Amino acid sequence: MANIKDVAERAGVSVTTVSRVLNNKGYISQDTYDSVYRAIEQLDYVPNQIARNLFKQKSYYISLIVPDSSNPFWAEITKYIELKLYKYNYKLFLCNTNDTEDKEREYIKMMRQNMVDGIILGTHMLNQEEYQNLELPIVSLDLHIADQIPTIYSNHQKGGMLAAEELVRSQCQCVLNITAVLGEKSPSIERHRIVSRVLKEHGIRCIEHIWDANVKLEDYYLEVERLFDLYPEIDAVFSEDFIVMNAIKCANERGKKIPQEFKAVGYDGTIMAKISYPSMTYVAQPIKKLADNLVEVLLKKIKGVEITGDIILEDIKLVRGNTTPKQDEVIESND
Repeated sequence: MANIKDVAERAGVSVTTVSRVLNNKGYISQDTYDSVYRAIEQLDYVPNQIARNLFKQKSYYISLIVPDSSNPFWAEITKYIELKLYKYNYKLFLCNTNDTEDKEREYIKMMRQNMVDGIILGTHMLNQEEYQNLELPIVSLDLHIADQIPTIYSNHQKGGMLAAEELVRSQCQCVLNITAVLGEKSPSIERHRIVSRVLKEHGIRCIEHIWDANVKLEDYYLEVERLFDLYPEIDAVFSEDFIVMNAIKCANERGKKIPQEFKAVGYDGTIMAKISYPSMTYVAQPIKKLADNLVEVLLKKIKGVEITGDIILEDIKLVRGNTTPKQDEVIESND
């Protein structure tokens, strides 16, 4: 296998000149460029990307740390983050923590050792001090971590209000409000608080349930069945898309007419919301725009731009499917 010395010898230049050509550093004549690249082609030389990156004092790798990339929301946003990074010649390290502190700490340590240029954080199990000591640019999705780390998220207050108004409009009597977020650290908990408050203001019973983070995706349906048995009085559910999709399936299999006897409103707008049957009513987050903002803000921080505080995206909307009544159906039921 050819090395950089072979290229230099074939091109009739020094190893330093070959290195300058590969890294586009300093003035090099066109003849020298042509000679070096002709030698590279003839020898089928593959430059050592890691060595080139060290020369530039950059790795061109970004770490994305998430709870579980098989979850539909994380799968979708990971795809868009990777596509966006690729446009800037960055590559992605994907790390799944399964919401465990030890795994997150191990990944953080590994990221340090491998000299990533920055971290996009979608989970937070460690103490604030452990992130402050990293000395790496960090941006967070939907999690408040530390004052100097910007947090990017959708307007969950608006999203919660859209969901609540749809459940009220649908004349629900007893709604199961399933929270599957990381508690007080996450701005997304606001959507569940607003749904609960608005429903109660309208005299609608709201059952609060915290989803067990240890439930595996393949066991979601069993957990949903358990909730249907535990709360047989419910006639509606509100939660993230994948949980709601399983609730729709469970209602169907139990012979509940949708939306006459059972209503459902999802949250996120992932592929699961779009392929459910009947078609799901859901609140859609701007997932691609979230990914784009995460990458753009992180790359600015890598360049030394100081960015802190919350960045809230307003592009959130209700998409009405067949798991809530049509507008005219509700009007007729009120007459």
